[in-house]
Amino acid sequence: MKREDEIRKAAYDLLGTKGLEEVHARTVAKEVKINHATVHYYFPTREDLLEAVAEYALHQLIRDRLQFQQGAKSSREKLEAELALAEAYCRPTSRFVKVLGGLYAAGVTTPKIRKKVAAIWAEWRSLVAEQVAATKLRAGSPYHDADLLLSTLFGLGLASQMLEGKFNAQPRLDLVFESMFGK
Repeated sequence: MKREDEIRKAAYDLLGTKGLEEVHARTVAKEVKINHATVHYYFPTREDLLEAVAEYALHQLIRDRLQFQQGAKSSREKLEAELALAEAYCRPTSRFVKVLGGLYAAGVTTPKIRKKVAAIWAEWRSLVAEQVAATKLRAGSPYHDADLLLSTLFGLGLASQMLEGKFNAQPRLDLVFESMFGK
């Protein structure tokens, strides 16, 4: 792995485990066991480092989706894989939802990061919308609306992460599944 990629991954992991306040050149350098000047060489500012984390998060989403959809042939199987991925993002060991939330917080005051977060959401949304449009869902399911489905899945993941295991998303994901496909 190239040094720049090691730094990106370490910053992503820090954001996903310890939070936004821990993502600085010194803390990332300590994780990678390099001098903090090396982090500044690749990412001169904290904003640059957080933008790199956003790029890493987008690639992580794409890798995760490919892994979960491996072997899925029909649009329904692919949409079911989306629900399985959402379930994985609800697990305490998952970092993706925490990273996206942290990047959102950073983006409140930093337009470039806000754009990156919006791009991640747009990519995720388009991929989910494609599967929703191609799948025959149960009549009356509110999840014909891909925005509502993605918002629900993300919200469940965020609640799971915020409440550190005290919120069980599984029964709610089962309700989403039932609404979409029936029993």
